[in-house]
Amino acid sequence: MAKKIILLLALILLTVTSCEAAENEGISFDTLAVIESNDETQELALVQKKDDGAIYFIMIDKNAEKMALVPYSSALYNFYQNQGEYGDYPPLIFCMLLPEQARGQLDEDLGEWQEDLHAVPVYALFHVEDGQVICEEPFFSAKSLDATHFHLTIKNPMHTQLIEVLMTQMPRLHDEITAKNITLP
Repeated sequence: MAKKIILLLALILLTVTSCEAAENEGISFDTLAVIESNDETQELALVQKKDDGAIYFIMIDKNAEKMALVPYSSALYNFYQNQGEYGDYPPLIFCMLLPEQARGQLDEDLGEWQEDLHAVPVYALFHVEDGQVICEEPFFSAKSLDATHFHLTIKNPMHTQLIEVLMTQMPRLHDEITAKNITLP
């Protein structure tokens, strides 16, 4: 079932490379919150589709002109706040959608493809120090979206960078959402 939902989302977002491009394709988004990295080369945004209310995280690397989308879930949104009873953090598992990907690059054998949209399952370890998320590389993946084991390493540096944007900037996005009094499901 989750695989079908991801593939449906993939079809919807196939040609989307930004909110503006999405609106040109008839997919309209409202930007709920956005934060930039300290050097302003990266962004993490929370957006909502106008037609059905679906919420997504969008990670953008402006220098490389690359982006990824991740469907919103409260578990993902709060991942860094869920410390186990022994002080550890469970792995973060999510599906990253990479529009306009070309085959023949690193990581092409991970996840699934729908034309030029690449859906990559991500398994990421991390810890938190002084409220900052510290990523523990490498990140892992699998050849299937419904995998239960993640034995393959994510090798594409851009994929790694986009995952880091999501993880390391999430506390700041939380602050922005709180400041704007946005209520999320």
